[in-house]
Amino acid sequence: MRLAQRSARARGLAGAILRRAAGHHGCDDLLADCADAIAEFRELLGRHLRSRPVDYLATFLDSLAAREEYHWSAVLGDFADDFYHLACPHCAVEVTIAIGDHGRSSAIRDWHLGDVDRRGLRPASPEELSGTGRWMHETAVRDGHEALADGIAHLFGKAECPHCASMFNIADEYTSADRPVLR
Repeated sequence: MRLAQRSARARGLAGAILRRAAGHHGCDDLLADCADAIAEFRELLGRHLRSRPVDYLATFLDSLAAREEYHWSAVLGDFADDFYHLACPHCAVEVTIAIGDHGRSSAIRDWHLGDVDRRGLRPASPEELSGTGRWMHETAVRDGHEALADGIAHLFGKAECPHCASMFNIADEYTSADRPVLR
């Protein structure tokens, strides 16, 4: 923590360690007595985010890890061209969610045909967001990162399955399908 307060490299290293804290690597016990240091690091990262740094996304991801949101810390991108693959909770067909410069849609991806039957996503309004999604969106808006905030609103919004036309919450389905088993 002493180094991270003054050094971008130390802050980045501490963030990398924290982001990789969950898993089957046998080192989880290294963080067992670090709750106070992690809380202090979370505050440091919050101050750094408000300064609108060049390393904003990395700091944002480290902040998620410091909030014990390891899943989102590991999978969240910059929404330039992000893809999330999940199964429709109603018919189990694999759906690709695209959020980026080329659109925001759900589709069935075909190797030869590309995206089949693309459907537009329905972003969550800021009032609909709660928990981690709300924190992520509010932080991105506060810090002037509109593209990140827009991507988060879409990620925590709803998608229509191109196969069965049912609606589902993207973040809920992606989290349940992609969350690693930690124990």
